[in-house]
Amino acid sequence: DMDTVAAMMIRKAKSNAGGGIISSVASVLPPPLDLALLADIDPSSPLTPLDRISGIGLLGAWSDFEQESEASWDIYDKFSAEDLFKKYAGITDKLYDELVSPLLHVLPMAPGYDCSAAAALSCFHVFALQS
Repeated sequence: DMDTVAAMMIRKAKSNAGGGIISSVASVLPPPLDLALLADIDPSSPLTPLDRISGIGLLGAWSDFEQESEASWDIYDKFSAEDLFKKYAGITDKLYDELVSPLLHVLPMAPGYDCSAAAALSCFHVFALQS
């Protein structure tokens, strides 16, 4: 099964001398994406390695969205946070349900379908990169 293969690959990459591939990749990623790779996930977590890897789909929007740019807000205000995460970034339903949705209820205080992608990215930017 793909989750088992992904888990074995992550363990092997982490076990290489000096942190291996995972540490090399994590060193060039912005927070909190670096932490997602470096974290030791409890084996009882409902998130599989494939769920965690699906978060990489957010890199495009994360790097494209400019917090202080009216043009960025105009673009990302046109669709919901739920559409950004699920439809465009391609994160798994499980990652959305277990991590993203609860964060949306706390940070912009809205469900993903009722919150713009711009508002979600702005809140995540402040929470993850400036705290």
